[in-house]
Amino acid sequence: MKSKELSKRIYGYKKLGWLGLVIVVSIVMFQNLNLLGPFFKRVTSVSEYLTWHIVFEFISVFVSICVFILSYYAYRQNRRLRVILIANVFLSMGLIDIFHTLSYKGMPYFLTDNITSNRATTLWIISRLFGALGITMVSLIKKNRKSNIDRRFFSLISVLLSLSVLILATYFPHVIPAMYVEKTGVTQIKKILEYVVILLLLFAGIMYLKQYLRNKDKSNLVFTIAITTSIFSELAFVSYTSVYDIYNYIGHVYKFISYFLVFRVVLIINIQRPYLALFKAKDKLKKYAGNLYTLVSERTTELQKVNQELYLINQKLLEDLDFARDIQKAILPDRLPNSDEVAFEAKYYPAEKVSGDFYNIFRLDENRIGMYIGDVSGHGVPAAMLTMFLSQSIKTVKELDGSKFEVLKPSKVLETLYELYNKMHFKDEMYILIFYAIYNVKTRELEYSSAGLNAQPILIKSNSELAEIDIKGLPICSLINISKTNYTDKIIKLEKGDRMFFYTDGLTELNYKKTGNVITLEQLGKFLTKNDSKGCLFSELDREIKFASSNEGLTDDITFFMLQVN
Repeated sequence: MKSKELSKRIYGYKKLGWLGLVIVVSIVMFQNLNLLGPFFKRVTSVSEYLTWHIVFEFISVFVSICVFILSYYAYRQNRRLRVILIANVFLSMGLIDIFHTLSYKGMPYFLTDNITSNRATTLWIISRLFGALGITMVSLIKKNRKSNIDRRFFSLISVLLSLSVLILATYFPHVIPAMYVEKTGVTQIKKILEYVVILLLLFAGIMYLKQYLRNKDKSNLVFTIAITTSIFSELAFVSYTSVYDIYNYIGHVYKFISYFLVFRVVLIINIQRPYLALFKAKDKLKKYAGNLYTLVSERTTELQKVNQELYLINQKLLEDLDFARDIQKAILPDRLPNSDEVAFEAKYYPAEKVSGDFYNIFRLDENRIGMYIGDVSGHGVPAAMLTMFLSQSIKTVKELDGSKFEVLKPSKVLETLYELYNKMHFKDEMYILIFYAIYNVKTRELEYSSAGLNAQPILIKSNSELAEIDIKGLPICSLINISKTNYTDKIIKLEKGDRMFFYTDGLTELNYKKTGNVITLEQLGKFLTKNDSKGCLFSELDREIKFASSNEGLTDDITFFMLQVN
């Protein structure tokens, strides 16, 4: 890899030989050019010179306009500041060169008689100054610097400046110092300005040469050679004494060569490089397209394998969920402790295959029946696992000596559950809401305690009056280090014909898919008072739940049961 980079670097330095060749040949030629002066004067008449001058100038103008057009339209895509500045530098030079050619001594009338060489020389030196300043300024700008300025703004300035120069040189020549005096030649100020142009071009050439040495971009080297050729062109224009001598002629030849090289750089940057990049991309795309069928077949086979594996995993998960659902249903009471004194009925609607709601109704002894209902945080598998913990952990009796046992108070049951829960190190965001009660069939007293249940049980009196039971208490959660339990027992006396309705918040948060409404406590109360028997009530609630969910599934688990005093 290192040898490849070294050879590439050596090849880049070899290309500098072209720059050295241009410099050496030009120096040798300029040292001997005066020897050819008399011969050139004999073989070239004024009319022939004017013809060659027009050809060179209009070729230069044509190249300038081409450079402008290529760079102007490339700016729309690349938005590079360098590109639009080069475009308008050559636009100004091209326009002023047209004015210079039409103003040349011996040419037909153009705004005024062309009887002297001063106007043409003035326009010439101004064009060179514009070009040298513009190229120098561009050499100081970063290669890929972007611009959001409208390209027409730059072009308008270039046209206005060029026309202003023409008007000034034609109608107000006294404002500008003379650049050429007949029978004397170019003035001192013209020579000084030529040297200023040479210095500016020399600086720009050094900047482009440094950029080439840094990144080995061929276009920077070609631009450096173009600037070098332009410097020798300016040296020729410093040296001529007549606008028809050999130095002036060679200056135009060098100018033509310089413009051609600049055109080549612009062509490479704005057309050749993008085209080559597009061609390479097209070639790569063709190669990729050739392998596309194979790649698609391979990927399709891989996806089929992955899908098969995912299907098997999904089936296994569904089977596991079905198994978890069966286990969860198994811990629910399969038979309720109904008797002549009291009757129960319960309903259970999981939102998913497994649920976070739970309930149980069971006999404690001959006269007392224990019952609880609750909800854990969330729903689905994590919630179901927490309900399994609850069913195994809730202790409602305390064993004594022998076969005797003591029925624990509801508050004691919840306190024991709270302490056990905090030993299990569940996540802080998990919790259990539970209501536990004991009903005595002889005294018809309901003793209860709550651990944060957010759905208050409803008492329906025999005369259809409704009353909510006041419940308070801390949820079963991981707060034992912050808050001690303070569960309390309360007792409510029931009468014959009274009913107690217990439920979780999924019932009152049931959303009607078609209307967006929910079952309110007021509506629930109407259901409870309208249906005297628990059978009719539960059938009505079942229809309402199915209608509200519209067979699209529940968003939360729903559980409720009723105690009816016979």
